[in-house]
Amino acid sequence: MFQVKADVIAKEEIIPGVFNITLISPEISKQAKPGQFVHVLCGEPNDSFILRRPFSIHRVVPGRAFEILFQVKGRGTEALSKVKIHDSLDVIGPLGSSFKYSEGIKSALLLAGGLGVAPLLFLAEELTEKHILFHAMLGAQNKAGLLRYIDFKRLAKKTYAATEDGSFGHDGTVVSLLNRTIHQLRPQIIYACGPERMLQKVSETADEFGVDCQVSIETKMACGIGVCLGCTCITKTGYKLACKDGPVFDARDIYWGKSNIEPVSLEQYGYETEEIANSD
Repeated sequence: MFQVKADVIAKEEIIPGVFNITLISPEISKQAKPGQFVHVLCGEPNDSFILRRPFSIHRVVPGRAFEILFQVKGRGTEALSKVKIHDSLDVIGPLGSSFKYSEGIKSALLLAGGLGVAPLLFLAEELTEKHILFHAMLGAQNKAGLLRYIDFKRLAKKTYAATEDGSFGHDGTVVSLLNRTIHQLRPQIIYACGPERMLQKVSETADEFGVDCQVSIETKMACGIGVCLGCTCITKTGYKLACKDGPVFDARDIYWGKSNIEPVSLEQYGYETEEIANSD
């Protein structure tokens, strides 16, 4: 884990409100593994963003740089979207757990809902480098929201798309697409990232068919290193921290009960309400 001043060398608005930023950091790019994340200080020094924002490591240029993919959801990400080339960001990383795989696997499936592609493209590139074949499923509300479809199509044995408005690929959710095709694909393992409800459904399907499944949990974090307990999750083996024990978990360990992922209130650790509201 390093804390670095990383210079912005590229920035692109992929679709309205979704940005890809490339940051120079040999230290982080050398050690990063698919599924890990970085914690970024957003805004100017005089801004009130005390809490850093977590972002999955989207892709790396080995030994040189890494990318993050994010959507503007609040003041922090809005400030981040306004950085310019040559600006410098305070970044801590790489943090958290990574996706795990055996080089002997023959049939993996990478499944993303919306911005869930963020950690999975890095995994897709690593699996390709290891000559591990995989299929990919990407879901979105419409064709315009299918992020990195061309990249996955280039890397995967076959890439499936699902759009809820039926504008491209399967007419429906990526979960319904999974349920429809899992008989044919019969993956040994599923790697998934996306909305919590989607992950729960994917986990249930994987469990039904006896398929291993790893999920990347997206949640707000205050410290990112397991100190504040602000990203506590309920698992079948007790409380765990998304930042330290995750964000990648074995789907069978997650308690997909009525409360699902249940973060501990940050107020009890001395954070002001406004800070928490600004943590998007």
